Amino acid sequence: MAVTWTRAWWRWTGGPTTRPVERVERVDGRSRADEPGDERQAFGRWVRKRPRVDGGKRRGDGCGRRSLSPTWVLAVGGPQPAGRGGRVGGVGRDASRLAGLQRRLQGIAGGLAVYDEAPDNVSSSTYSSTPSLPGCRVAPGRRADAGLPLARVTSNRIDVEALAAMDGVGRFREVLPMLVDPVAFAGLVDGAAGGCRVPSRGMERHRDAMRSCGVASDAHVRPVFAMKAFTTPKKDGRTSRLVLDARPLNDAMYGPPSMDLPNIRDFINEVKRHRFAMQCDGVSYFYQFPIHASISRYFGIGMKGCDMLLDVLCMGWSWAPCIAQRASNVLVRDLGLAWVDNFLVLGGSLDEAQRNVAVFRERTQAARVEVRAEGGGALWEVCSRFVCVGVEFDLAAETQRHRLDPSWAERWVDGSGMTAVLSGRATARQFAEVFGGAVWATDILAIPRCHFAALLSFAGRLGGRMVGAAAHSWDEVIDVPPSTRRELGALRKTVQGNPWVVGGTAEDSGSVLWTDASSWAWAALLEAEGRLVDGRQGVFAGPDAGAHINLKEMWALAEGVVRLCWAPGAQRCRVDNAAVVGAVAKGSSSSYAANRLLSRTIRAADRRKIVLCPGWVPSGEQQADPYTRGASLPRFPAPLSASR
Repeated sequence: MAVTWTRAWWRWTGGPTTRPVERVERVDGRSRADEPGDERQAFGRWVRKRPRVDGGKRRGDGCGRRSLSPTWVLAVGGPQPAGRGGRVGGVGRDASRLAGLQRRLQGIAGGLAVYDEAPDNVSSSTYSSTPSLPGCRVAPGRRADAGLPLARVTSNRIDVEALAAMDGVGRFREVLPMLVDPVAFAGLVDGAAGGCRVPSRGMERHRDAMRSCGVASDAHVRPVFAMKAFTTPKKDGRTSRLVLDARPLNDAMYGPPSMDLPNIRDFINEVKRHRFAMQCDGVSYFYQFPIHASISRYFGIGMKGCDMLLDVLCMGWSWAPCIAQRASNVLVRDLGLAWVDNFLVLGGSLDEAQRNVAVFRERTQAARVEVRAEGGGALWEVCSRFVCVGVEFDLAAETQRHRLDPSWAERWVDGSGMTAVLSGRATARQFAEVFGGAVWATDILAIPRCHFAALLSFAGRLGGRMVGAAAHSWDEVIDVPPSTRRELGALRKTVQGNPWVVGGTAEDSGSVLWTDASSWAWAALLEAEGRLVDGRQGVFAGPDAGAHINLKEMWALAEGVVRLCWAPGAQRCRVDNAAVVGAVAKGSSSSYAANRLLSRTIRAADRRKIVLCPGWVPSGEQQADPYTRGASLPRFPAPLSASR
């Protein structure tokens, strides 16, 4: 089939690249992207993927765009067969842009604004209904975010050099060159990248606002990347925040290192070790980080008339959260915790908390970090009951406790997304939002996610289907299985009650459970006071004989807990399978069958007030190993195996 590139297509996609277009056609109509190998088609040309170096996540195809799919792009107006993954025109994001234009034009013709779902805190009168349009699905109408004024942001700029001087660990100094060293920054960007220009629609009205607060300035040099910027509504529903679609830059450079963000459960446990706290957050925190003038050329905003360059850190760049979190960790080192722009200064007593607040205040002043009180309280105020990062803490109680933020729980329980999912007919976007809330709720309320095996399984299947799908696919209606709805309904009822989670460490039960499995047998032994006091063993038969070894190891642990463990308290479990140890520790697995088995095990342990404390041991030290390979159980009590 002959392929014709039209001038309209080149104008739409930003024009040809700096290299000549190489046309590669095959007799069978397939492109070389279907063939195995390390080459991808990128924007009408072939480039070789760059290898990963030193563990870096170098991505990109030379121009910062996703590669084209097996089907060549045809001229605008011609036939456009679907490509890989059901993408319109078979060209991934580029064709999705064309399809998005068609949907937007249809929406305009119907008096609609084709955007995402309306937020719950905005009046429904602001939004229009969305009739079905022939030939395509349109997202529910939403007010155009570009119509909202940008929220006022601070013009304060952090002294990053002074902040780096406070860094006793050196983690912030590792990422500081990404703000101040153009040579180091350019060294992480693909040298062949750049030249792409993506226009930002409706952003011209915000040009003066961005100039006045120093967020961006007019580009007097050609940007290396001129990317799309857009706005999203803030929680107040009256203002918006600026976001840069920095995917072209993200795809063309190495990925960031670890954020050093604490696990939410570790965060909660650390807070509950104290009695007093002071919390505040950074004002427009990302915008307080200045970037070097030569680096700002990589953060261009495609605008009508004259492009703009960002002068500060932006949302949308993959390195921005890492830089912000590591800077926050410097400010709260040995004083408390930080969650990106949320600062929590802790103390075991009122005097200790006030001393730590004074030190934190000195650090923010030395680094010129502007902060404000969180939740409408007074700045630098020390208290014992507060809400932080969506969690309500009560440190004044006899036993420190926590629960979900009541306002968040109410929004999640009564939200329109939850109603749609429980009805069985919801969009993929609605389900993703509800599922994200479910993950957060189970983490905060310390509920093992293995109890929701059907929910996890359906979310995994849906996620696999949505990888690489066109943007409008998220607004297609899906059928939610009854088992998933039942589990989600049970979790909704728990969140609606929003119980307090009391801290404390369970006392040691005084015993150790040893479990192991081979390809055909399992064994479990109970150790107490340095001797083996009980045990069970068995043979896998029927369908269980062909199960994965990880599932067999989980089965052995379940049999040991159900048949041998009776003393309440912390039950130490010793397993030589790292996958099982990890699943028990986090309360969930990637396997549906393992989640069902783990759920029954944990429920049995909960009835006996047993807390499972898994630990890995080498196979050479596993006491149950010989009894999975043909040896008979000894007469109990029996001494521990000296060779193990």
